[in-house]
Amino acid sequence: DAIKTCAIEYNAYYVKEPHVRIPVPLVVAVAGHESGWGTSRFAVEGYNFFGIYAGPNAVDYMVPKNNNEIKLVKFESLCDGVYCFMDLISTDIRYVDFREILMYQWFTDDINYDELVYILADTYAKDPIWGDKVLVTIKQLGLKVN
Repeated sequence: DAIKTCAIEYNAYYVKEPHVRIPVPLVVAVAGHESGWGTSRFAVEGYNFFGIYAGPNAVDYMVPKNNNEIKLVKFESLCDGVYCFMDLISTDIRYVDFREILMYQWFTDDINYDELVYILADTYAKDPIWGDKVLVTIKQLGLKVN
C-alpha cells in the first residue's frame, strides 16, 4: 500500500501531463518483484525496492554481500525510492520507447501491461524472463489492470 501511495503522489504532484503518468500497478509490481515482496536487504535498509544501481560518484549506497562491484542506491525514504524509479523511466533517454508506447496507450485509453512490461524489460532488466515474472506479479497482487 505504501508503494502505491507514493506512486499516486508522484503522478499527482510531479507529472504535469496525464499522458506521461506511470501506471501505478506497474510500479507496484516492479517493486514487489525486485524487492522479494519487500523483504530484500536493499528494500529494508535502503528503501531500494527497485534494484536501482548507484552511479560511479554515489556517496550513499549499498553493495550485495557477494559482489562488491555492484552499488545500489540507498534512499532516505520509501517515497524517495519510488520517485527515483518513476523519474528514471519517465525521463531517461534509454526509456524513450517505453514512454512513446505509454503515451499512445493513454491516448487510446488502452493500457496494455504486457506491452509495457516487455518494452521496459528490454532496457531495465538483465534477466531474460524478467517481463514474465513482473506480469505474474501483477496477476498475483490482483492489481487493477485495464
